[in-house]
Amino acid sequence: MEFKQLKDFEAFTDLSRRCYPGMNLLTAEDQERYTTHRRKISGYEDVHPVGLYDGSSLIGGYFAYDHRIQVYDRKVEGAGIGTVAVDLPYKKQGHAKQIITKFLLDARKDGRVVTHLYPFQPSFYQKMGFGIGPELSVYQFHPAHLPSFESSLDVQMLTADHIEDVHTCYQTWAGRTHGSTDIPPYGFTFLEKPEQHTIGVRNKGRLEGYMTFEFEAGGHFLENDLHIKNFFYTTKEAYQTLVTQLHNQKDQVQSVRFPTFDEDFSFTLHNPVHVENHLIHSIYHKTAEQGRGLMYRIMNIPAFLDAVTYHSFGRDTIRVGWTVKDSLLGETYEGVWQFAAGRPSPTKEGAEVHIELDIGSFSSLMMGCVSLQSLEKSGRATVSKPVDLFNHPEKPQCWTFF
Repeated sequence: MEFKQLKDFEAFTDLSRRCYPGMNLLTAEDQERYTTHRRKISGYEDVHPVGLYDGSSLIGGYFAYDHRIQVYDRKVEGAGIGTVAVDLPYKKQGHAKQIITKFLLDARKDGRVVTHLYPFQPSFYQKMGFGIGPELSVYQFHPAHLPSFESSLDVQMLTADHIEDVHTCYQTWAGRTHGSTDIPPYGFTFLEKPEQHTIGVRNKGRLEGYMTFEFEAGGHFLENDLHIKNFFYTTKEAYQTLVTQLHNQKDQVQSVRFPTFDEDFSFTLHNPVHVENHLIHSIYHKTAEQGRGLMYRIMNIPAFLDAVTYHSFGRDTIRVGWTVKDSLLGETYEGVWQFAAGRPSPTKEGAEVHIELDIGSFSSLMMGCVSLQSLEKSGRATVSKPVDLFNHPEKPQCWTFF
């Protein structure tokens, strides 16, 4: 078995249709479209297709992606992995573990501080040292339940002619948002898709927000649901203008599906109850569906510490000794961090409190996906004495799918 650069995209399509039957790569046209897409993206300098070969036969593969990730107020080099596939006769032989290990070691060699992925099965990737990411909520409500705001911003439909403006707007949002990834211009092809519609809002010509959505037909041609695909804004006024645009669809749309990481989005709605109108526990009304997807794994702890020295993780001034175990790579990180009003830096002095946990839990903690108190309560962390750190995490937001 050996890893090589993947060049046979027809073989990878054949592999993918067996490993991911949900892709519905059933017809020759579907397979050709998928092959063309994979060949196209492999030409980008930040995309790396890798095949696992048994002799000349492709038995597995994956795509690795170079990312720049906003970690609090700094950009760090990151890496993502997607479309991990092992052919059916070769499953349960350790090849997926081989793939993940190679990806991680390559990322470290290339100076990648943080890695992330969308799991086909979270429990499998937890064993690989990835930590659970933030919770996403999907609301579904009638447009009339959104408020309508007075606005002086200009509203327009956006097309492929506006890619530069959309890219700039997104990058402005990403530079202010923990967990976001930079997206190159080729990542805005949704502007070319006829089934997707993008509305932008401008202030004196500058694009300050945009949303992309699709319509889903209901029981007849006058019934439609609106599904939000993108929703980005850089000012409060842009947010309120986009919300008003959704409100204005109340005569033509029966519901809006709205994904968000905002835990307080219910307060935006006049009636936050989900259109299903279900009670989920006693007299608690269902407001949204929740799930967790993206998972994180820190690959270089000293480099991560260097990136977060200006971020406050709490109020304590105390020296914390860390023991972080990585069973996949057979490593243990041990170090002492001096926290000054919650801001960490390395120190050679002795620790005043000790925290022990695995690399996945450590990654979730550092990325703001969980509090230290919750990790300790669940038995995923051992803390020698209470500290006022990591109790009010800033949750990451990533809308990059790969």
